[in-house]
Amino acid sequence: MIVENFIRLYAHDFSQMAGRAEMGQDVDDALARRLRDADNHAQVMDQRKGKGHLTALVARIREEASVFNGRVMRNGADPAEAAARREAFLSDVADTLEKLRAARKAEGQQAHA
Repeated sequence: MIVENFIRLYAHDFSQMAGRAEMGQDVDDALARRLRDADNHAQVMDQRKGKGHLTALVARIREEASVFNGRVMRNGADPAEAAARREAFLSDVADTLEKLRAARKAEGQQAHA
């Protein structure tokens, strides 16, 4: 059973980071740390509650990437460009999480070989 609170927590955090990046803040270190946190937490949740937490998080982030309300953008910025930057940021996050999941899966398969 996938825990919705896990997904909501990390999806919200990554959405907030997308907004801060749009406002010009440096989020690289915080993003790298949160990506590791999400991956590690997903492993724990998979062991305790059932498989699929990281996959579900990636799906939610991809959904969130297409949602843009226009409140978080620089003054005078083009809303379409801000929405595209948000989508690109969150898509990169989802892609990175997918790569982490795939790498962990490959490690697991090598361990069983």
